[in-house]
Amino acid sequence: MSDRSGGSKGTDVPPGTFGRWFLDEELKPGAGMGIAAERAEYHLCRAIANLERGMLREALDDANTAAHLDASLRARALIVARICIQREMEELGVPVR
Repeated sequence: MSDRSGGSKGTDVPPGTFGRWFLDEELKPGAGMGIAAERAEYHLCRAIANLERGMLREALDDANTAAHLDASLRARALIVARICIQREMEELGVPVR
């Protein structure tokens, strides 16, 4: 995916494009997935969508839920959570290293 997702800096790509691409490429369901894994994917998708919309607290909540529900998604969910925290700190004027 060479295009940036939509949002404040995107130009031609509608919002939510990255979330759809992320699910298509990174979260392809495997055989025998349980309900917790499906719920974790759902929460991770919501976290990404909320992050794209600038809803940082909601994104953080969903990312933490996804990390708790499925250990295999924990690394991705924690990356989203870290981005949320960094963006909120930047909005508050706190220097981020």
